[in-house]
Amino acid sequence: YYQCPMLCNVILNSLCDTLKDIPFMPGQDYDIITLSFDHTETPELAAAKKKNYLEYLGRPGAEKGWHFLTGDEASILKLTGTAGFTFAWDEQRKEYAHGSGIMLVTPQGRLSHYFFGVTFSPRDVRLGLVDASEGKIGTKLDKVQLLFCYHYDPNMGAYSFAVFRVLKLGGILTVAAIGLFMGVSLAQERKHRALRESHA
Repeated sequence: YYQCPMLCNVILNSLCDTLKDIPFMPGQDYDIITLSFDHTETPELAAAKKKNYLEYLGRPGAEKGWHFLTGDEASILKLTGTAGFTFAWDEQRKEYAHGSGIMLVTPQGRLSHYFFGVTFSPRDVRLGLVDASEGKIGTKLDKVQLLFCYHYDPNMGAYSFAVFRVLKLGGILTVAAIGLFMGVSLAQERKHRALRESHA
C-alpha cells in the first residue's frame, strides 16, 4: 500500500533495481500493475507514487506500461483473495501486516510465477517474463535456457538449474555425436574399400 512505512517501498525499490538489469521494456514487452490493497488510498496518492518510481526507474516510455491503481474494498478483497495474497490491519502498530513478493501473470490473466521476498533475481524475473509471455519476448538464449537449463520451482518462488534436463540434453547430444561419427567413419571405410577394389 502506498503509505506503507517501510516494506512496500523496499519491494518497489528492489523491483526497480531488478528491472534496470532486464532488457525488456515496460509498456512494450510487458506491463506492471501496482495495486494498493488499502481501499482508503486515493488515485492522487497512486499518481504521486507512480511519478516517484518512474523517475527512479529512469526508462523513458515506461509510464505507458506501469499502472498504479486503487480500488474499493470489495474489488481489492476479490483480487487479493484470487491471487492468494493476505494482509491484516495491526491496530497496535497502526499499519498493515502483509507478505512480500511479486507475481507474474500471463496475457490470459493466469498467475504463472510468484517471487517471494524483498529482492528479486534479474535472471529469474527475466526468465519468468519470457515464460509468462509464452516465448513472445526474450532472446533465443532465454528460450533455450527455459527449455533445457532452468526449471521454475513454485515452492521456492525461483528458478533452479535443471540438472536432469541438462544431463538428458547432454546424453542426446552425445548419442547424436557418436551416431554422426559412426556414420562418417562407415562412409569413409566404404569409400576406401571401393578405392582398394578398383585398384586391385
